[in-house]
Amino acid sequence: MQEKISSSPSVDPEIQQFVSDILASGGVDNAAHSLSLNERRALAEKLRERWTAGGPEVTRDDRSIETTEGTIGIRIIRPANLPEKCAGLVYLHGGGFTYFSLDTHDRLMREYAHRAGVVVIGIDYSLSPEFKYPTALNETVSVIDWLSENATELGIDKGRLAMAGDSAGANLCVSTCLKYREQIRPSPIKALILNYGFFELDKSTESHRLYGGAGELLTSEELQMYWDNYVGETAFTEEPLAFPMAARLNAMPPSYHVIPGYDPLADSNKRMVEKMILAGNDVEFSIYETATHSFLEAVSISKLADEALQLSSDWLSKKLYS
Repeated sequence: MQEKISSSPSVDPEIQQFVSDILASGGVDNAAHSLSLNERRALAEKLRERWTAGGPEVTRDDRSIETTEGTIGIRIIRPANLPEKCAGLVYLHGGGFTYFSLDTHDRLMREYAHRAGVVVIGIDYSLSPEFKYPTALNETVSVIDWLSENATELGIDKGRLAMAGDSAGANLCVSTCLKYREQIRPSPIKALILNYGFFELDKSTESHRLYGGAGELLTSEELQMYWDNYVGETAFTEEPLAFPMAARLNAMPPSYHVIPGYDPLADSNKRMVEKMILAGNDVEFSIYETATHSFLEAVSISKLADEALQLSSDWLSKKLYS
């Protein structure tokens, strides 16, 4: 079990620059009462344009594939000089199941592809509230099945397939593995990178109290909206495959957890780590006390984000290639 802790009492200045830029530009949450959902989504895309620019050069292959829920898009990202058959990493972006896209997280996907030496497959899953649980989960499982069937064509070793995601994307990573178990099918997923995951909605935690108030990058009010968008007022509000903190977490793939300290979800992520360890899983984690939710997106200016991406990428390479 690996833990990296920074002891500084305030947000890292480089990460604060990222946060201030997002909030000064209006912020999606601040605009919630004056813009339509589609307008807020367009704003969210624009706010991330600066932060997804630059980074590793790769080749991209955007495709549409059929899933059990209909046609969705995927993006296949391949860095230079990979072996003929290499490991694959399925990436699921965050955004509370409501916002963001392959474009907003293109930089993060390219960073993982380059640093870990893998082909990254990003999934453009359907967003809520138009498409509620379990649509995105079913789409993700379908993509994993499609990858297993088409691995040879893609130059991917289907025996070395991993998943990574941030926030809502981390939720979908865990839920995908649980879904395979529920279906009594062997999961092809060999490793998980879980960045500041949205695994439950418990607003009573200390991290929610300290870091979930108005004016933060991610608020408790926002998280409630995301919860309602994803599951609605249905029986799914306590469904383990929707919010996997409630699930039995035995027999999960090895996992690496990136936990920022200044995040309303920090306590929940620490609880997920503890629960996975108690269930007998191979778990490693890093706590970045001076980082906020979404801090990896600041990699263009942040040494802490660069370090976090490198550590998790090194862990992934070791799990897939050793």
